[in-house]
Amino acid sequence: MSKVPATRPERVLFVHAHPDDETLATGGTIATLLELGAEVTVLTATRGERGEMLTPALAPMYGDGPRVAAHRETEIAAALAALGRPAHLWLGGPGARPTDLPERRYTDSGMQWGPDGRAVASDDAPADSLTAADLGEVVDDIRAAIRSTAADAVVSYADDGGYGHPDHVRVHHAARYAAKAEDLPFSMVVDPASTEADVTVDVLPVRAKVRAAVEQYRSQVTADPTDPADPTALSWVMPHGARHQAPAVEAFRHAEAPAAPAPQTYAEMSRQGKVTAVVVALLLGLVAGGLGTVTHQQTLGAFPVGMVLTTLIVVGLTVGLRLLYRSRAMVAAVGIGIIVATQVLSSVGGQSSPLVLANTAGYVWTFGPAVIAALVLAWPDLSGVRAARDAAPTAGAAASSGSGPARG
Repeated sequence: MSKVPATRPERVLFVHAHPDDETLATGGTIATLLELGAEVTVLTATRGERGEMLTPALAPMYGDGPRVAAHRETEIAAALAALGRPAHLWLGGPGARPTDLPERRYTDSGMQWGPDGRAVASDDAPADSLTAADLGEVVDDIRAAIRSTAADAVVSYADDGGYGHPDHVRVHHAARYAAKAEDLPFSMVVDPASTEADVTVDVLPVRAKVRAAVEQYRSQVTADPTDPADPTALSWVMPHGARHQAPAVEAFRHAEAPAAPAPQTYAEMSRQGKVTAVVVALLLGLVAGGLGTVTHQQTLGAFPVGMVLTTLIVVGLTVGLRLLYRSRAMVAAVGIGIIVATQVLSSVGGQSSPLVLANTAGYVWTFGPAVIAALVLAWPDLSGVRAARDAAPTAGAAASSGSGPARG
């Protein structure tokens, strides 16, 4: 798959399992989208109650779920402020819970390291933990968040949760189901060094914001000091001692290959599509020409209703096709169809044809369609100028998520 930069901001919902995941995995993309004017919401599933406390001052909290949760609430608030203040919701809370259900709190399921060095489920996940909850309930809460934020894109982990954490895996499945149920695109965090990325986001311009956010999570990671020789470098040490280097780009993969957008203009059509469009336009011209030839002489009292209506039909067809498809070829085909139909029908009666008389209506119908089509064909196409003007403010905007090492 090709790696292409995203081109426009959206209303993006980032769904993460614990405080710090949003920063370590997608912080650069969140900050970038906010700078570009996007509406970003971070939905956090748990408060990371079972997370480790790294500093001596915080160590006494370890194992005390409510105290850890309260502390990590302050950390995520500070981190999100550093990233640019995206909106924030807690899963099961206001804005992320169906209105007919009482609010609930999902707690951290915990994890343990497997023999292969990847996280696996803990043996003592609490009864109120995320992984113990009914998957359908979690999906419904995420759907509620999608609706309350009017999100048009959802971003979360890949199906392995990044490194296997059971909460990450649960969030992946729930967010993916929710996005599908709401008919929204779902994108997954991937390693930017892999060949899986569909979209990449350059996060070096917002590195300072990401660093400031990472530094708020003193209970979870230890950020390495800034390197004066390379201020954009950012790395941190995880609780288990592994050091992670923040990538220069964040990347994501679409859950399903997005459907190719329907062509909006004649120029965007395939060769076969263009031929079909011209043939259809010609047929429309023949029909309009036939009806106009038969009806253009009709009057309503003294009012030449036939002449007026047939002229409006020609104007509507030619101007409409030119504006809608930006196609001179289709306009020309309509004009040719009208002229051919008129000439064929009028020639049936010869010089004494009762269909096209030598009066005002007859002259208007004989020459009017050709004049109208010529005028519509002649006006300049300014769509390229408008497109360049409209694209300038949003060039380089990021559409969705990026990647980084994720953890709980």
